[in-house]
Amino acid sequence: MSFSSLEQWWEEWQLRILVLASLGTQLYLAYFAPTRKLSHLPSFYRFLVCLAYLGGDALAIYALAALFNRQKKRECYSYFSVGGSKDLEVLWAPILLMHLGGQIGISAYDIEDNEQWKRHLATAVSQ
Repeated sequence: MSFSSLEQWWEEWQLRILVLASLGTQLYLAYFAPTRKLSHLPSFYRFLVCLAYLGGDALAIYALAALFNRQKKRECYSYFSVGGSKDLEVLWAPILLMHLGGQIGISAYDIEDNEQWKRHLATAVSQ
C-alpha cells in the first residue's frame, strides 16, 4: 500500500472515524463517568475517565474541523467529489456540537475537582 493510496483512504474515511470515535468517547463517559467517585476503583480507571473527558472535546473539535475543511474543499472544487454522503454530513455538525457540550452527568465537576492542578495541567498541555 503506497503512501498516496493511504492518504486517499484517510481523506475518505477520516470524518467517519472521527465521528465514531467521538461517539464512542461520549458513550464511554455516559457509562463510566458516574463511577469516577467510587473509592474502590483503581486510580487508573479514574484517570481513563478524566482522559476521555478531556480527549472527547479534542476529538469533537478535530472532527468539526475535518467536516468544515471537507465542505470548503467541495465548494472550491465543485467537480471534485469527496467520498461520503452529503446529506449525512449535514447531521454530523450538530451532533458533534452536542458532543462538545458534554454529558449532563459530568459537564460540571465538583468544586474540589476543579481545584486539582493536575487536571488543569493536562488541559493546558492537550490544548
